[in-house]
Amino acid sequence: MVAKERANSLLKEYPYTGSDWIYELLDHFGIICVEDDLDRVSGVITEVGDRTVIIVDRSLSSSKKREIIAHELGHYFFHTGNMILYKKKNSLEANKDERKAQEFALYLLVPEDKLRELLDVIDPPTLEELADEFGVTVEFMKERLSERFCG
Repeated sequence: MVAKERANSLLKEYPYTGSDWIYELLDHFGIICVEDDLDRVSGVITEVGDRTVIIVDRSLSSSKKREIIAHELGHYFFHTGNMILYKKKNSLEANKDERKAQEFALYLLVPEDKLRELLDVIDPPTLEELADEFGVTVEFMKERLSERFCG
């Protein structure tokens, strides 16, 4: 299943209720999210015993943390079971996996129907207003809009 389709399927099953909805989704799937000081990455998904854990860098903004969590959820839905083998993948494969996880995050945090509602008005919001509405960074919103209009 393509990342966009998986995100849309998840949104149908668990309707988007706002920017903190991502935490409700984690609870539903029994995924623990913790914050820690991370040096080389912004976030990581791993297994501790029989639990899935997403670790995000505590120094990030709340918007960036949501983006990282959604990205790691993409790995959860598409690459679970590959976590230990991930370091052994070649860079082309790893980049492909990263792109798929990011595409999933883009559509999960900025649902197409909600985005369309905001854009299909006479006086559409600014990029900053859109980012604020969805609780994401301006950079993430730019990437999402690029997916919508160029992807």
